[in-house]
Amino acid sequence: MVAAADMTPPDDPSALGVLGARLLLVCGKGGVGRSTWTAACARRVADDGGRVLAIDAAGGAGLARALGVPPGTEPGDEIDIDGVTFLELDTRAALDEYVRLNLRVPVPADRLGPIARIFDYVAAAAPGVREILTIGKIAHEVRARRWDLVVVDAPATGHVIELIDAPRSLDDVVGVGPLVDQTSWMQALLLDGDITRTLVVTTLEELPVSETNDLVGRLVEIGQSPIVVANRAPAALSDAATEALSGLAAGGTALGAAASLVLARSTGVDAALDELPADRLGLVVGELEHPVADLTEILADAGWSA
Repeated sequence: MVAAADMTPPDDPSALGVLGARLLLVCGKGGVGRSTWTAACARRVADDGGRVLAIDAAGGAGLARALGVPPGTEPGDEIDIDGVTFLELDTRAALDEYVRLNLRVPVPADRLGPIARIFDYVAAAAPGVREILTIGKIAHEVRARRWDLVVVDAPATGHVIELIDAPRSLDDVVGVGPLVDQTSWMQALLLDGDITRTLVVTTLEELPVSETNDLVGRLVEIGQSPIVVANRAPAALSDAATEALSGLAAGGTALGAAASLVLARSTGVDAALDELPADRLGLVVGELEHPVADLTEILADAGWSA
């Protein structure tokens, strides 16, 4: 487990309010630990007695594994895992729910041949339709107030922008009509910083950091105020270790070559950390033996709560 001394606390105390929102969208490049952070944030609030819905909007089963969801759970089914309710989103199930709630049609949409065919055609021809169903389902769960926190394992990097911005994009295309009424309240919910927050997960490597900075900039452009966390950060080298490795590296041996690699990696990590926006950096967390459980404890120690 990582000790408190191995973490960088946030310079901005407002970063600790990230779990005070009712909707938390966890973003980041694939493979940086996004699902682990989603699961840990869900567990952190559930440990405080909160009602939590953890939504997989990314696919790939990462969140299900992190939470320990039994194999064979169907998309669209809500399942309780030790106090956290898990849901893998399914656009067809979301369409069924939209038709039932808004069109007052009791028959599932996939049994209404014309509607199903129109949906498939429109979804293929008009980018954003599947995204609006996805974010619409998420926003509906937040507005229904069944949960103290809805936390979402969001699609990787650029795709999350399309998801969050789908209501505005569709509003721009449609302009008027009942669909605009639906997108307007979604926009208001997503842009309300007291309701919706974004958490961007990265590792301290060149490409993830570059994509993180780009994503943060785009999130700010569409009205979000993201907090960044660095995951799986290598432990910092002490001055004594740096001096010893430098001595070995100067020797020209195989061991010296290995020492050079360690020094280069340490320098690269420091440079990557410097590249992240300091005013948005919430936590830096090292390698964890039990990622979800250990990270949940770290978040508690850092004061992250509902």
